[in-house]
Amino acid sequence: MDDRTPRIEDVHGLLLSPDEIAALPEPLGSLVLSLPPMLSAAEIERVNRGTKVQGGDYVYRGLAFAVPPGVLVPGGTSEVIFDALHDGLVETQGASVVVMGCGAGVEPVLARQRGAREIHAMDIHEASVASSLASFERHTGPRDPDRHHFLVSDLFSALPRGARADVIVFNPPANPLRSDDPDLARVNFSGSAIMVRFFDEIASRELLAPGGRVITVLSNASNLRGVVGHALRRGFRPEILRRKTWPAPYDKILTHLLSFTLDAR
Repeated sequence: MDDRTPRIEDVHGLLLSPDEIAALPEPLGSLVLSLPPMLSAAEIERVNRGTKVQGGDYVYRGLAFAVPPGVLVPGGTSEVIFDALHDGLVETQGASVVVMGCGAGVEPVLARQRGAREIHAMDIHEASVASSLASFERHTGPRDPDRHHFLVSDLFSALPRGARADVIVFNPPANPLRSDDPDLARVNFSGSAIMVRFFDEIASRELLAPGGRVITVLSNASNLRGVVGHALRRGFRPEILRRKTWPAPYDKILTHLLSFTLDAR
């Protein structure tokens, strides 16, 4: 049986203290206070039972994606980001775009269709990168090797030094449960630690271009308050772009589409 014990880093150390919250200017203080607390381990396990890594067919707005085994089949949370790209809420026209955790490949396709200038699609999983590239070329034509880069990468490790992004997109596997299945752990149960590294690398390597932003989706099935707190400490300024609720049996989940900009230093 999987060990579903919440990860210790998701319980301690990331939350802002009352004094830190009180010191935030508005509207940041109100934003932090509006974030829901993390669900219980039992509730998080229940709502994640449908996570699929066995592969299969997936269709988004008429675009068909063949998802191989070991790659996450997108669901409703993924579509919160897809819709933001498709509808232009997150604009990629003329932008340098990094897709972190490219998986089935929907985000790179949408970014190219919306006129992105450059795309880096990255994933730690080799089969996910291959699947993403195949879908990209099937739906948008041959890639331009000077502008369209598909990289096997542990977060930003393979991103060329000096690269800057206007938009970084990430649907993180930040749920705070453990799993004995390595594919499930990679696509869903990596805990808050992956988001700590994510924001730390962006800040320390100065990966955002001036005016650039990070787009991510988090819910109270992860340590939403703690992740936002860590980002604030690293100098990021969060904004809630959309909130989404779900019908039963997922009605306790409150999903947030978040944008983060990095304060000038």
